Amino acid sequence: MDKNRYEEIYQSLWDITDVGSVAKRFEIHPGIAYTILSQKTVTMVKSKFSNLKRSGPVQLEQWNSGKTIVEMAGMNRIPATLMASLILKELNIPKKIAFNFPARLQSSRLSKEITEALENDHFFSPRAHSLQLEKGKLGEEIISLWLKAHKIDFLTEDQLREQSMTKTPDFLLPESITLEGKKISWIESKAMFGDEQEHKYYMKKQFSHYEQMCGHGLVVYWYGFLDTLENNGHIIKSYPFFEEYEKKVIELLNFGVHR
Repeated sequence: MDKNRYEEIYQSLWDITDVGSVAKRFEIHPGIAYTILSQKTVTMVKSKFSNLKRSGPVQLEQWNSGKTIVEMAGMNRIPATLMASLILKELNIPKKIAFNFPARLQSSRLSKEITEALENDHFFSPRAHSLQLEKGKLGEEIISLWLKAHKIDFLTEDQLREQSMTKTPDFLLPESITLEGKKISWIESKAMFGDEQEHKYYMKKQFSHYEQMCGHGLVVYWYGFLDTLENNGHIIKSYPFFEEYEKKVIELLNFGVHR
């Protein structure tokens, strides 16, 4: 994706209600808009939540005055789950217990608001985390089908870990293949949009280690990527590369998307 177009999309996404209209305006799949919003939300939280945590007593005072957790999350532009976590900490109530069993809380008000917070948070709630894991599995399933269809031998991350390997790619190819004139020895599946920040992070954390171990690889950013990314000798692809599995690709793009 062209960087200028990406920036326009990025700046147009502020809330879950923007996903449908932004997808239509820029003629992209809603799943792509949703994923970009998700990553934008994570970036924003990283920059502001530490400061907000220091204002815990003030936030608790507002909650005691009658403001709901969802309202306060909206006022501070943070996911409702994180605001709930902050209030729970000030009340000395374990987050794990409150999130897993909100109905068991002594306060009926708190129980109701924790439930609402979890239901209204599309990016940081336990359910959102589970959906992201499922997206990852769907992406890996498509790559596995592609490898088998092309009769390419591979070892999965689980198999590699059984061999006590660390820093393992999703798929290691015992015999490298040639793709677009390049030798490829591993494949990494990412159920995200490949922006510059994410790509630099994973290049340092993962891809460079895989390269040292066995050479260049194929990185799949399922929801697209910026055309300005430095490939460092690797190949970068997104969902159109796997068009022969259109049904499963559409399932992945649509999975868990709220418009």
